[in-house]
Amino acid sequence: MKKNIIVIGGGIGGLASAALLAKDGYQVTLIEKNSIVGGRARFLKLRDFYFDMGPSWYMMPEVFENFFKIFNKKTSNFYQLKKLKTHYRVFFEDEEIIDIYSDIKKNLETFKKYEKDGDEKLKKILQKSKFIYEKSMSQLVFSDYKNIFELIKTEILISLFKFNLFQSLHNYVKKIITNEKLQKILEYTTVFLGGSPYNTPAFYQLVTHADFNLGIYYPKGGIYQIIEALKKLCQEYKVKIITNQSVKKLFFQNKKIIAVETNKKNKYFGDIFIVNADYPFFETNLIPKEYQTYKKNYWQKKVFSPSAFLIYFGIKDELKNSDHHNLYFTEDWSKHFDNVYLTKKIPENPSFYYHIPSKTDPNMAPKNHHSVMILVPMPPGLYLNKIQSENFYKKIIKKFADLNNIKNIEEKIIVRKIFQAKDFLNDYNAYNGSAFGIAHTLFQTALFRPRNYSKKINNLFYVGHHTNPGVGMPPVLISAQIVYNLIKKYEKQ
Repeated sequence: MKKNIIVIGGGIGGLASAALLAKDGYQVTLIEKNSIVGGRARFLKLRDFYFDMGPSWYMMPEVFENFFKIFNKKTSNFYQLKKLKTHYRVFFEDEEIIDIYSDIKKNLETFKKYEKDGDEKLKKILQKSKFIYEKSMSQLVFSDYKNIFELIKTEILISLFKFNLFQSLHNYVKKIITNEKLQKILEYTTVFLGGSPYNTPAFYQLVTHADFNLGIYYPKGGIYQIIEALKKLCQEYKVKIITNQSVKKLFFQNKKIIAVETNKKNKYFGDIFIVNADYPFFETNLIPKEYQTYKKNYWQKKVFSPSAFLIYFGIKDELKNSDHHNLYFTEDWSKHFDNVYLTKKIPENPSFYYHIPSKTDPNMAPKNHHSVMILVPMPPGLYLNKIQSENFYKKIIKKFADLNNIKNIEEKIIVRKIFQAKDFLNDYNAYNGSAFGIAHTLFQTALFRPRNYSKKINNLFYVGHHTNPGVGMPPVLISAQIVYNLIKKYEKQ
């Protein structure tokens, strides 16, 4: 008889896991609490403006290709990719602008312009980042860390020694690059890993390789096309997708979950359960204490990623100063990170990122208009009231207007929506309203991250950004493959 698998949560990890297992003949049911699947990668439509609500960077394209290859398909069977010529534009507080391109020669020229021997220094950094990327992809990223003795292999130990695990990314970069603007360009990606340059190990310079060498892409129609592709795979293999239901109760027998009950009092029985819902929420709110692998005090001691103050708005303006991806860096951005991780206060002079997909895909907004998403990293657990939210919105919009030389910007904004920590909490049950889960600090990396399996419930597995290999769409796709392999091993026992 085909075994029943229940997947709780329909983000990228849940959909990918469901498709992989359904392909192998399991009967899979996926339960999603929101009205559409996608999790943080949902889309938003405001009138004729379309927005990706969360992820907006398409990096590490080979991870997507390799995933769909498992199904004898290509990404081009589902969506069309466009490689961005300008990866991103960086605005600095002193009004200087630096563009990073897909053309590595242009980037080498930029680094040489701002730093003596900057081109050679960048080559050195990229060589190291490529080494770490390739070694980690071949030796570490797909590990489930069930057998930690696998790490004792000589080749892996030698690689680990070269990974700069005990040095922060900031300290690593500043030893090579002295120009602060260039430092920030090489360090900003830590925010999208849920950390800061000061608490993220230099190991994560591997993202620099993905950025400068592998390229930045855009799927026509937006990031939600990836969700649509995963959904189509699920439908092809007869996954039953249920939306607008949240799991409220678990039923146990012999250290196994045998069924879940939703808010609509529907009960779903299964042989194996996969959780793509928020890991700390599920463990501490739905699992009895005696079955919890990680109790409340475990999560309380963890360093969580920032939350985010997100502004989605449609505007009637050409936004000539901006590109597809844009970053604004203040001169003393360390104060912003202090606000996020130490003082837990509303940033006074924040750095931020903004995304204009309609620069590449005109269908994302009406003619002569643009869809814009601004992301400002915020302290987790800081829930702004209406007045605070509106005041902070005005501050960020004013800075956006200054960067784009727009007068009377409010007259040009057609639609808008704000999404902040309390929305991450309500929509995703995100711990303290965190946007990305636990940060990639040294002791929250690899074997130190929460496992992809329960240590106390035999048939329970976890997929998503809290688990290995970590934060981001490509890592979550890999996380689904780790869970798939764990379940195949479990079935053979």
